[in-house]
Amino acid sequence: MSTETTPTSSPAPGAPAPAAPAPAAPAAVDRADGGGAARPRAGRRPAVLVYNTDGVNPYGAEIASLLSRRGLVTTLLDPGNSGNRPADGVRWRRALPENFGSGSGARQLASLARGLGETAWASLVRRRVVLVSFTRFPVEDLVLAGLGALGRPVALVVHNPVPRQAESTPARWARLALLRSASTVVVHAERLRAKVHPAVRGPVRVCPHPPYAQTVAAGEPQLSLDPQRRWVAFLGALRWDKGIDLVPEVLERVPEEQRRRLGLVVCGRGELPAATWEHLRELGVAVHDLTSPDPVPQEVLLDVLRNRPLLLAPYVAATQSGSVVLALSAGCRVLAFDEGGIPDVLTADGLVPNGDVEAMARALAEGRGGTAREPLERWTEQAARAWAGVVEDLG
Repeated sequence: MSTETTPTSSPAPGAPAPAAPAPAAPAAVDRADGGGAARPRAGRRPAVLVYNTDGVNPYGAEIASLLSRRGLVTTLLDPGNSGNRPADGVRWRRALPENFGSGSGARQLASLARGLGETAWASLVRRRVVLVSFTRFPVEDLVLAGLGALGRPVALVVHNPVPRQAESTPARWARLALLRSASTVVVHAERLRAKVHPAVRGPVRVCPHPPYAQTVAAGEPQLSLDPQRRWVAFLGALRWDKGIDLVPEVLERVPEEQRRRLGLVVCGRGELPAATWEHLRELGVAVHDLTSPDPVPQEVLLDVLRNRPLLLAPYVAATQSGSVVLALSAGCRVLAFDEGGIPDVLTADGLVPNGDVEAMARALAEGRGGTAREPLERWTEQAARAWAGVVEDLG
């Protein structure tokens, strides 16, 4: 049975809009000014369904919240049962009462079927724009590709243009079908446009990765870290493209006196070999292992960030890095390679040349780290304008 959270307040309150030319086309209020005067827009605006099966990342909730605050009728369809609540005004459809990964195979299949069925209904019958924020199974890509092939507006977010080594052949072919049929493909940085698969036929739009203003809540950390050490953290999946193998190489190049005062938290899906942990301890670095074979809950990641560590992000392949955005949204400093979309969100004092572990070690020893390039309010406003523009153009 679906769990549905209906909006408790209007998505865009403000001054009354001027009279529309006809009753069938009421004016919509546009809150683009981040708290300034409401600007009326005449005519009916498109409704949008945000499809999201990532049960951990708050990305889908953030996108839905942005669109709702811009005055668009927005539904977040969440077959993966993310615990990340969108803003008031978003119609939140959750297909499972528990997290997707904890349900039985039959319940997972039923959840997925329900989510895809509701998406097809919303697209074909209710004429919604479908914005695909995340999929996890080939069948999702194939169904969504079918909607695009039927001429329905489908916008696909391409989070990582670099193919993943673990993808199966069916997964690659299903994703290729969706890339071919999508009305629009969205990336988060201009430099990533050229890395999108050449099979894409629709336009490629660049929209800022939104900050996690809706889902990053303040609070006291439950995780206790030694206050006598300077802590750095690696967050996210322990994959080659995220540079997990480079973390020991960076730390061993830090001068010994400073290195023995460092602590490292590794928090993400995957595992490091026992020899790697032992090597880090031999370097004098205190290590805190929060890795898991399953996706790490969002609250655990946030609890790490509430300790205000320096995020170490040695990503070596084109990425848009939700972990970096999450850290910046939580007020942490970040040290990263100047790769993918990261330079679009991180100030220059947190960037080092891609793949240069010597430069990253020097920056770490010097205490360098960057912050968000824009204040969160302005960053949110810029992202909202761009994303609403994509939906309105499709609608």
